[in-house]
Amino acid sequence: MMKKTLLMLAAVLCTLAAGAANYSGKLTVKINDYVGSQDGVEVTIDTNADGTYRLVLKNFVLAQGEDLMPVGNIDIDSVSAIKACGFTALSVDKNIRISEGDLEGEDFWLGPGLNDVPIKLTALFNDTEMRVHIDIDMTDSLGQVIAVDFETPGIDKPATGGVKGDVTGDSVVDVDDINKVINIILHKD
Repeated sequence: MMKKTLLMLAAVLCTLAAGAANYSGKLTVKINDYVGSQDGVEVTIDTNADGTYRLVLKNFVLAQGEDLMPVGNIDIDSVSAIKACGFTALSVDKNIRISEGDLEGEDFWLGPGLNDVPIKLTALFNDTEMRVHIDIDMTDSLGQVIAVDFETPGIDKPATGGVKGDVTGDSVVDVDDINKVINIILHKD
């Protein structure tokens, strides 16, 4: 009996682990005239039981040289997806709460004090590559839109030539490609 219970528990844990993927890449943040970037940032994608996705950018920190401004965890759940051209495309426009991060030595996180944060997210990913764009619209409270971009190395450099995921033919994989895929699937194009 105990052997069956352990086997069942192992199967459940394997199923849960199979739905998560971690991507490491470059994060670029644009706020008005400020542009900062960090390499080695991790973004996690989880597949939910209902087929939707959860995207997590843990311990989001604005960095300019040695100066750091800890923001928190960006966790966007229940995002519908469309799969085409070897990629999964996510797109959502909703309010989220930014939770406190857990970096050692950081006691103050800006995000939890912001209440509901309106975001627009688009993401394109496959098993090894990812590109994410998030607009954090703080126009009402701060008078600005914060643009967050994340991409893994080589997403625009496939071995076969061309640009993987570029369905519009403009040599970049961006929101226009996601919209084109959505329109193709919905038979609008």
